[in-house]
This record gives sequence, structure tokens and C-alpha cells, in this order.
Amino acid sequence: MLTRFTALLDEFRQLPLPPEPLPTLMEIAGYPHYENVCSNILAFFLEPGRPHGLGTLFLDAIAQIGAIQNQGEAIDSNISVDREARTDAGNRIDILVQSDSHVILIENKIFAGVDNPFCDYAAYAEALEPAGRHINKFLLTLTPNNAGADHGFRNVTHGQLVHKIRELLGHYIAGADTRYLTFMLDFLHTLHNLQGGMVMIPEFVRFLAQRRDEVETFLAETRNFRGELRSKVERLRELIDINDYPNVGQSLWRSGDDPLVDILVHDITIANGLVHNVNLPFVVAIDTMISPEGWRVELFPRHDERNPDRQAALRNLLQNLNIPFEEGGRLTVWTCPQYGRDLKLVAKTVRKIVLRLANAA
Repeated sequence: MLTRFTALLDEFRQLPLPPEPLPTLMEIAGYPHYENVCSNILAFFLEPGRPHGLGTLFLDAIAQIGAIQNQGEAIDSNISVDREARTDAGNRIDILVQSDSHVILIENKIFAGVDNPFCDYAAYAEALEPAGRHINKFLLTLTPNNAGADHGFRNVTHGQLVHKIRELLGHYIAGADTRYLTFMLDFLHTLHNLQGGMVMIPEFVRFLAQRRDEVETFLAETRNFRGELRSKVERLRELIDINDYPNVGQSLWRSGDDPLVDILVHDITIANGLVHNVNLPFVVAIDTMISPEGWRVELFPRHDERNPDRQAALRNLLQNLNIPFEEGGRLTVWTCPQYGRDLKLVAKTVRKIVLRLANAA
């Protein structure tokens, strides 16, 4: 079996690496999932007269997806775009587009639940003057959702919109302002990312298809190994009795960043006066980690791990308690490169560290 897995991994290493995902401007700013931000940008690009120079690109994309029929006058005749249009009942429509011949309502949703007064929105649109215009109502979501269908709202996903805009872009790009074109493409990429839009490289997909049995076996063995890791830290927890220490908490943790690590966590609350120049509460976290490489015990200040004052306070505390440590992202107080180390011996070492801090606290 090991020979098969080795061959499998060797073949995997020969595959081309997927392109590294680059953060968009909205992601850098921390606003990729804010509906108001997204709606503001959509409204800007939906209005043909704005300085983006893309004309009716966004509007035509919505029209084509929603099968809006341009009966009579063109849809781009005397267009106005309003944000947060207020109904008579005091509700707000995300985006309201009006032209001489059309009324278009867009309710935009990112991650928030869909619980909107669609009946009021529809009634507001019907009452708008001049009467007799074509009314189209859309619910824009990340994933398919039929909310509002009873009141004439049609669902369009952000993925559909992004795809259609990209498909049509070539017909509008000549007149685009390059600055806003860059912003627009970044915005489309942000919407794509919100849908988990990473596309697997074809070589990797073929690899999975051709080596499916071996891959499934490998993943099954990996899951079994993770189960063994968890059983080790559960047994370790049983061997370290903290019932006499109300200032010590115990829990299990698995990091999403490293699936081949399991952790027994001790949180020790330090009493006031023992740690100087640090706002309370001051809690020392002790992570006892087991991985294929063996055991490792790391310490760090809970709540504000990167605060230099708390880091310095933890160093001083360990020095005062004669607990040696190695510098790093966290303070390492013990390592053992033996995966099969006797759990009683591991427990003896970890208990000594935990209780020294607990008694001091």
C-alpha cells in the first residue's frame, strides 16, 4: 500500500500548480461581502451616463438574463438609477432603474437571509408613473433562491451576471474609461470569489478521474489517521487531571489550516498582580499538538496573541517560573519528535508545565 501511495504522490507532484489567487481591492479593503457596497457599485455601472464609459453593458446583461423584451422604445431611453428607493410603507428597494419604457427593481443579496417585503416592492412598482411601462423585478443572489417568486421576482445569481457581463464586454470596451474598466473587472472578480469560484485545473481533474480508487483509499487512510490523532489527545486529556484548578480550562482543537494536527488546549487564567503592565484578563494558552512529526507544546497569550506587551509579559512569567522556551511565532516549551511516544510520559511533561503555571496563578 505504501508503494501505491508513494507513486500516487509522485504523480501528484508532477501536476502544474494552480494559479495563486490574488486578492481583489474589495477583499483588501475588507468589504467583499457588504451588500450596500456591492449595490452602490452595481448602481454606478447600471447607469449608462456615468463616467465609466461602458454604456449599457450591465443593463443589457440584466436584460438578456431576464429576457426583458424591449417592446417599443429602447430600454436605454432616459434612464435613471436610484439606490434605496423608499416605498410608501417605508421599505427600501436596493436598486430601482427607470426608463421611458421600463421599470426594473433589483433586490441584491450577498450572505444575508432573504426576508423582504416583496409584496410592497411590487405594489410600489405598479404605482409608479407613467403607467403602462414594462415592470421587471429581480432577486440577485449568490445561489439560486425562489423568494419573491409569488410577487413576480425572478432570481438571477451573481455568477450568471458575471458570466453575461464578461460575455458582452467586448462590444462595449472601446469606449470604456480604463480606470473604471479596471475597477469593474476587479468587482466582477470579487463576485466570482464570493461564490467560491476557484476552478480546478483540467490536469488535476483528469488525475482524480484516472486515479480515483487510489485517491479514495488514500483519503480514507488519512481520515483514519486523523481519528487516531484525536484519540491520542482525548486520552492525554484523561491523563491530565485539572479538577482541583478552577483557573484552568481544557478543550480539544483542530486547525483548519493543518488537517494532520490535533491539539489539547489548556487555558490558564493568571491572577491580578502576577503580570505587570497588562490589562486583565491575562490568559495563558498551552497548545499540546500531535502530528506525524511528533509532539510539540507551545504557549501564547490568549485574546491578543500579537500584542507585544502581552508577549513580553508571558516571556517574563516563564522566566520567573524557570520554564525554558524557544522563540518563534509562539513560545515553544517542549518538543518530542516521536509520534509513538508513550502517552503517560507525554502527560507527565505537559502536566508539569500546566500545573506550574496553574499554581503560580
